[in-house]
Amino acid sequence: MKGYLALFAIVLYGIGCADPAADARAQQKRGQTAYTTYCASCHEIEQGIGPRLKREVLATRLNAGSLLMYNRRNMPYQAGNTLPYEQYVDITAFLLVRGEFLDSSRVFTEADAAGISLALAPKSP
Repeated sequence: MKGYLALFAIVLYGIGCADPAADARAQQKRGQTAYTTYCASCHEIEQGIGPRLKREVLATRLNAGSLLMYNRRNMPYQAGNTLPYEQYVDITAFLLVRGEFLDSSRVFTEADAAGISLALAPKSP
């Protein structure tokens, strides 16, 4: 019985020591790597098939949930839904941080995606 209690205490201690910012950095790094592998050849070159994924382009999706769904259904070009689901989440996290829609210390999940607005602030006159 003491062994189980010790194991339980270790598990609880481990959960309490999680570093969300480190998890977020790892997610963004995975997303950047996947983006470079699967997306950049169309989106990051002059005369590429797709637009450069700047903040203004991302904002056309209205919220992060719509962006994730679009990416999953349509990307890579003519091969939508062919990557592991987690790679779509990681790529979307990378794009959201790069576009300044998501704080870099926050892990992106599908559960809170619809609540992340991609609306741009109105321009000052």
